[in-house]
Amino acid sequence: MVIRTFTIYEVPNSYVSFGGNPTISGMFTMSVSDDDGFLDATAGADSGTAQGITVDGGAIDSFRFYYDDNISIGGNTETIKTFQLTINGTTRSFVMNDDASTIPGAGVGVGLSLNSYGNYTALDYTSLPCFVRGTRINTPQGDRPIEGLKVGDLVNTLDHGAQPIRWIGSSALTLRELLARPHMRPILIGADSFGAGLPARDLRVSPQHRCLLRGWQVELQFGTDQMLAPAKSLVGRAGVIEDKGSEGVEYFHIMFDSHQIIFSEGLPTESFLVGDTIRDGMDQAQLDEILELFPELATGQDAKVSTPARPVLRSFEVAAIDELVA
Repeated sequence: MVIRTFTIYEVPNSYVSFGGNPTISGMFTMSVSDDDGFLDATAGADSGTAQGITVDGGAIDSFRFYYDDNISIGGNTETIKTFQLTINGTTRSFVMNDDASTIPGAGVGVGLSLNSYGNYTALDYTSLPCFVRGTRINTPQGDRPIEGLKVGDLVNTLDHGAQPIRWIGSSALTLRELLARPHMRPILIGADSFGAGLPARDLRVSPQHRCLLRGWQVELQFGTDQMLAPAKSLVGRAGVIEDKGSEGVEYFHIMFDSHQIIFSEGLPTESFLVGDTIRDGMDQAQLDEILELFPELATGQDAKVSTPARPVLRSFEVAAIDELVA
């Protein structure tokens, strides 16, 4: 049984029935304990042990997820989940991000507009952004294997110079576990896939681990010249494949006071974004340690820790970029 956390945003019940342009009235932390990789629409739809949901640490009576909504908020468009929770006998309506724990630009008093909607699809929360054992991370002392780093060590970042590590953890998956969960296989980014020396040698990361894309094609398509893209969305590009030959993997998660772009085998990639869903592979002890280090996460006051260092591309948006440039 693993636990995932999300920031959820309360909206009027009328939004579930009619859509429209609601205003967010509250922000809360929702935790889900589950034994599979999907957040299902109802307790009856869950094929395993029923997923348990709490809000700000308190139990709920029941839940139901209704829609996948495309919305406009803060000048951007987002895909969200719309759902209702019954808490102490009262049914209340909420929205949450489709692929992360926060909705960029969302907050109490902020309005959103419904663009389109469809039936709810189970949210897949099964991956962590992380590096594999042996990955060399750039530091003021040169490139160092990630498994040799510890809390307090300095790591060079793209935006803020050398930053101290606040937390580092690891998760090991055996071959048997990878066979049962093939979506957790590492992504292999071959040497020079993004250009000469990028990366300097073969780099393996988890499927959700994001790499920095930049250049004129990114700016032409999205109005900014730097974006983050999940490694799995790059599969099929020259030099980027799913590592189906892996006989087991140990993933490492490295975290700072805020989300950072760091250099792994010379390639600019992300640190662990704690605002992402706490996903399969992170046990309760790891979650407890993070919450002790960053207590604001338990109260929903996590803007600094959970804000991505760059905008994040979806897989279909990555397809619009012809050439990978880091």
